[in-house]
Amino acid sequence: MSLLVALIIGTGDELGDEIAYQLGRKGICVLFCSNDENKFERIIKKLNDEDIEPKFIIFNTVDFKTIDEVIEKIDEQFGKLDMLINVGILLDNNQFKINTILYEGFEARESFDILTVSQAFIPLLQKSPSSCVINVYGEMSDYGFDMKLWTRLLHDYSANFELGKFMDQFYTEFCNTNIKISSIILGDDDSNQTIVEEADRIVRLAISPFLASSKSKTMRILYGIVGEGMGHATRSKVTLEILMKEQHHVKVVVSNRAYKFLHDNFSNRFPRCDEASEGEAAIDIIEIEGFTMQYVNNVFDEKASVLHTMQRMPDMLSKNLDAYYENLVSWMPQTVISDFDSFAYIFAKVHGLPILSIDNQHVVQRCIISEEARESNPIAFYTYKCFVKAKLSRCNYYIITGFFTPEIRDKYKDNTIVVPPILRQTILDTKPLPVEHCEHFLVYQTSKSDTSLIPILQAFAEKCIIYGLGREEKIDNLEFKGFSEQGFVDNLACAKGVIANGGLSLINEAVSLQRPFFSVPVENQYEQVLNAWYLEKLGYGVFANKIELEPLRQWAQNIPHYAKALSNYHHDSNMLLYKSMKRVLQEFNTRSV
Repeated sequence: MSLLVALIIGTGDELGDEIAYQLGRKGICVLFCSNDENKFERIIKKLNDEDIEPKFIIFNTVDFKTIDEVIEKIDEQFGKLDMLINVGILLDNNQFKINTILYEGFEARESFDILTVSQAFIPLLQKSPSSCVINVYGEMSDYGFDMKLWTRLLHDYSANFELGKFMDQFYTEFCNTNIKISSIILGDDDSNQTIVEEADRIVRLAISPFLASSKSKTMRILYGIVGEGMGHATRSKVTLEILMKEQHHVKVVVSNRAYKFLHDNFSNRFPRCDEASEGEAAIDIIEIEGFTMQYVNNVFDEKASVLHTMQRMPDMLSKNLDAYYENLVSWMPQTVISDFDSFAYIFAKVHGLPILSIDNQHVVQRCIISEEARESNPIAFYTYKCFVKAKLSRCNYYIITGFFTPEIRDKYKDNTIVVPPILRQTILDTKPLPVEHCEHFLVYQTSKSDTSLIPILQAFAEKCIIYGLGREEKIDNLEFKGFSEQGFVDNLACAKGVIANGGLSLINEAVSLQRPFFSVPVENQYEQVLNAWYLEKLGYGVFANKIELEPLRQWAQNIPHYAKALSNYHHDSNMLLYKSMKRVLQEFNTRSV
């Protein structure tokens, strides 16, 4: 291995000195800024006493006036730069600066001056086969951590927002390079309590790209999933299988029925994360408390939902805080994936982790929605769009899934990917029966408060197999069935058509199996309204505001028309999803260890 060269910007305190010392011990050439050569003579003497001949080069200062000269000297002498370490980045009045003594380092006076200076070294860094930039946030005091600063960084929302924005901007500017970007917040690891320990953590991170032979591709991933309804869980089961195939360590936070579903599917098949070794797939399913929706006569009741959540709030906070600190903080995830989940998203923002969003909701914010769809209920559309934008803003990447694929808005094209429906393996393995040979309709309904459905289906006089109501019995032309994943898929694959609400997961599966659809969106849920609108627009079925006998009969008579439109639809067996996830996670893996 050729001589490694490291530049430290922001020296002038004990942490910078200790980093220089530890790099010197490893035979790395250290470049730093100082007008106090006596201080570094002490470091040199200490290394000489250990029979180490350090390679140190001192610059008077690095600032906008001298940076070109510094870069030229490094290029002439070494022809590359392997490591750039920005030490002690502080948040001061919403400005990120390296707060060092004047003439002993660089002081950034504007938010992105540090970024600008780091960018100037990109040509040199790219001449190294495995270069990296380490950003160290916070400062060390003579008595350990500046806990006041750390507390502010951790708990103050505006500070965390600015910190996340700065980190995102830094990563964005370097995303098209081969340079690894890593961040360390002093004090976020309880096992490192001294300057020596923190310097060791920084140095290990700096040299990690040059130890490629021992570096595992296994990542520690926090995965958050909305627990309301089963659509997010069934979709996430597919993405979790991909992560297990890639041998990652994943901790899943999920609530409600989705917890049991995922626990039953994964916990007996893979070891726990704390027990697994590198290169071995592992998963923990962690139950948290989440928001639940309340319905009356198939209408989403906002007030009842909020009241129910408020009544559960003390238990929710207690359980979720336990999960936050006991299961996640000490585990130190490297990245976060969120399926419209706020818990994992907030964890990522607090700890400066990259985030991949995988859901269908962001289609309204990041894609061009038809004017006709928007104007069908403009207030509901813009309310829903604002909610989606606020819930998971500023993720690093967004993967959006669904049976309809509107064009991505220009300003979001760089970090947004639209993929076909995410389909579970049982759907991919199913060979559907041609619609003209089918004898029953499949009905999915979970709202027991809707009393109009059963009488209308009886009057419909067609054989209907009904899931979701928790009953197992036969009444006239109706057959009620309890939950069975394989049974449901089998009945779907040989159904003449599907009657359900506007939930995306079932529409995705029905469209992929070329089953015509009669959609009655839940009132007050614009997401379902949008799904039903595109379903009808594409000729795959009918969008109805409520279930009524005559529209149902008319839809049934037009089944051949819908089947013809659906015959042109073909899924990609989740291949674009797999490739997109793998590419994004590989990029995230260059940011942390």
